[in-house]
Amino acid sequence: MGLLTEWISHLITFILLAVIIDLILPNGSFQKYVKIVVGLLFIFILFSPLLRLFHGNVDTWFASIQHQQNETLENDIERKKKEIQASQRAYILEQMAVQLKNTAAEELMRTYGLTVTDISLTIGETEKTPPPIEAITVELAEETSSVVKPIRIESSPQITNEHDDLARFLANMWGVDPQTITIHLERRE
Repeated sequence: MGLLTEWISHLITFILLAVIIDLILPNGSFQKYVKIVVGLLFIFILFSPLLRLFHGNVDTWFASIQHQQNETLENDIERKKKEIQASQRAYILEQMAVQLKNTAAEELMRTYGLTVTDISLTIGETEKTPPPIEAITVELAEETSSVVKPIRIESSPQITNEHDDLARFLANMWGVDPQTITIHLERRE
């Protein structure tokens, strides 16, 4: 409130001083230059609260703008980094699945008469390359023939033993723990 009263008192004082100067000066070419200077001073006094507001805080204002820009830039960089890591992770998973499939395909066909239809991997959240494999889900199907046969699903101990045998076979071939492998076998008869 004190700033407002001070500003108003400065305006009133200046206006009175300007009127007195205008009355004292004789009419002539010098008077228009004085009026221009008085007008500029009046504008300066009129906007002086704004100048005071920005004068003391200009450095902090620029510093805060710079800080906000730096934070935005850091956030953008961090977001891009996460996107790149996610795409690299997906690529690594895809390449690992292809390598595992290619490694096992021929031997699995020769030994069990099965083909790998899909492999999905779950890997650990570490920075190591290659990342540790936590789980492998393998979908297998019997070799297809030209005649379509009906599908029969059975739940018997023989299938569980066969799954365990396949998991041990694949784990031995891939060099992983058999407990990490889950087998989904599609039977065609």
